[in-house]
Amino acid sequence: MINKLTNYKNLFFATFLGMLGLIINLYPLPFFANVQFVLGNTFTVIVAILCGPWYALLTSILASSGLMMIWESYHVYLFFGLEAIFIGFCRRRDIYALYSSVMFWLFIGMPLFYFVGNILFNLPADHLPFVTIKQAINSLIYTSIASLLILMIPKLWLFETKIKDKKRRTLSKQMTYFITLMITLTSLFSTLYFNYTSLITQQNLIKQNQNETVFHLSNSGDQYVNHHIKAIENAAQTFSLSDPNKQKQQHALNSLHQNYPGFITMLLTDNNSKVIAGSPLTKFQLTDDMKVNDRDYFIEAFYNQKVFISSVFLGRGFGNDAIIAISAPYFNSNNPMEPQGIIEGSLNLQHFTTIDYDFKQTNTQSIVLTDEKGSIIYASDRLNLEVMSPFDYSIHAGAYKTKLNLLNIHDTDSLIPEFIYASHKMNNGWIIYLVEPFLPLLKLAEKQMFTSFVLLLFALLLSFFISHKISKLLTVPLEMVANQFGQFSEKQISTQVLDENSPKEVYSLYNRLLKSKQQLIAHQLELEETVAIRTHELESANKKLKALVDKDPLTQLYNRRYAEQKFAEIRDYCKRSEQALTVAILDLDFFKQVNDTYGHLAGDECLRQVADLLRQFYKRDVDVVARYGGEEFILILPLSNALSIEQHLNQFRLALAQMTIVAPKTKKEFSLTTSIGAITANADFNKDIDHWIKVADDNLYQAKAQGRNQVRLTIINSDLSAE
Repeated sequence: MINKLTNYKNLFFATFLGMLGLIINLYPLPFFANVQFVLGNTFTVIVAILCGPWYALLTSILASSGLMMIWESYHVYLFFGLEAIFIGFCRRRDIYALYSSVMFWLFIGMPLFYFVGNILFNLPADHLPFVTIKQAINSLIYTSIASLLILMIPKLWLFETKIKDKKRRTLSKQMTYFITLMITLTSLFSTLYFNYTSLITQQNLIKQNQNETVFHLSNSGDQYVNHHIKAIENAAQTFSLSDPNKQKQQHALNSLHQNYPGFITMLLTDNNSKVIAGSPLTKFQLTDDMKVNDRDYFIEAFYNQKVFISSVFLGRGFGNDAIIAISAPYFNSNNPMEPQGIIEGSLNLQHFTTIDYDFKQTNTQSIVLTDEKGSIIYASDRLNLEVMSPFDYSIHAGAYKTKLNLLNIHDTDSLIPEFIYASHKMNNGWIIYLVEPFLPLLKLAEKQMFTSFVLLLFALLLSFFISHKISKLLTVPLEMVANQFGQFSEKQISTQVLDENSPKEVYSLYNRLLKSKQQLIAHQLELEETVAIRTHELESANKKLKALVDKDPLTQLYNRRYAEQKFAEIRDYCKRSEQALTVAILDLDFFKQVNDTYGHLAGDECLRQVADLLRQFYKRDVDVVARYGGEEFILILPLSNALSIEQHLNQFRLALAQMTIVAPKTKKEFSLTTSIGAITANADFNKDIDHWIKVADDNLYQAKAQGRNQVRLTIINSDLSAE
């Protein structure tokens, strides 16, 4: 159930902006690697500024749901929810949002994010600082944008139910904040743009360097292999034309091997696959049963009568190195179509070690060479890969945004890239990979981000100091003018308070105010005199108005309204003094006949004379005599004596009966009588005057019913029994 204090307009506003934030957060802006900037939280800050912490929490939950959908991590609810509450409470204390954001991420957000990240996030320790700093910078961006939007959009600035400042802010503080906000936002975008372009340039250089290097490596490898293939082809032609003497063949093979040391071993066979010559001789013990008839390099070259290049394999019998066999048939000099045997060279693939050595001395690049089947021919030692094993890797397609090609070698299931790579296919189907760790580039980005954050904090402090000084240049003269014109003395006004360094606009304003103030002082006495006269007239008018409100215009007695209002005061007075109170209703007998017989003027004269007589009989300051309506009068008589009140009322009745009244026009004389109904009781009888009047009115009715011109009185003692 929604609390009754919930503002439904704010609730709708927070929900609407939360949905907008959710949509925008579904498309975060990629920066580099796994860093993305989210702008949907801008709406959370807007709600925190305008509506307070709890509405901001609602907006934050909705906006963070968009990030939850794409990042699949619940931490967004924790951090952005805490941020929304913190900024909302700071707003209630009149702290600007930008300052609140800086305080939150410096003292709460970044430490907490780093701690939680070490426990929950699947990130290496080297990656976490980069992401942590990004969170703080991201917050500064969307907080600054939110503050500017509120200033730029009138409907937000004038939001009807927004949180009001506890104290009116000074112009100096407002100017300081606005200038700081603009400088901070400008610095943020400038720094981020510089970092982004710098990282793009760095990535392009790395990519270009890798592509060029791997291309040259591929060409070098192709040349190395082709050079030795050509050597085998030429050697086969030489042996086809040479003397088949074994001794000479051995000598020729030794000479050839010396010229091509890239071959680990070389051998020569006859047409029965028997090895008839080998180099170096230290690795060969030539016997009649040394045959290679089961080797592919003999079968393919001898029977197909063409050059053969084998796949990579581990040497057996002559060593355990990864090698490829290059073989070619040689023919009978008299019959070029009849093969006499083959010449074979086992190519040393450690040629790439020389290149790799140069890499080790100059940079962090490594080499992986695979054959056409994907098996590793050569790999740099630092990669710790086993030769002749399958080259298992995964092309990285995770959440790391970069222009580079990324792959994982050691942990193929990880979402975190291990290496930047470039590859090139050689002419013989081999593929050479050039890889270097991704971490150094991430460290570079982290260093730039950290430097940017430190510079931003410094710029924030510096801009705050400078903007504060700038605002003082304007506000101090204005404050001096305000202080001076707060004085009303002409002598004080005439004193010059601004110097030549004051802004021209302020000095002009000062002169205009000075002239206006002097004119105001000139009219002061005249105004005071006029005010005094008007005040006296107003007091007189108020007295007359009060008399008109409380008194009957015909009889000049109090009216019914005044009597009923005065009753409570009189009753309290009697109650405190424990005295009796009398309420009496007087009605003139046959008053209608007076009007009918002598005219209404005579009736009015009659009422006036009755009122005069009442004033004579009931003239204590505490007595209330009022015209109740028509020919009825009401008496409220405090401090009554129950034993004598009836006598006093009868005295008035008799005096009225003996009084002669003269009609104004006809001058005829007449008299009249009155019937009186009354009640005398302690003040605590009833606090409502209607109850007293009801008893008195009932007695008046009885007096009239029993012949008029008499008094009927009810006395109620303290036990509330009537007599």
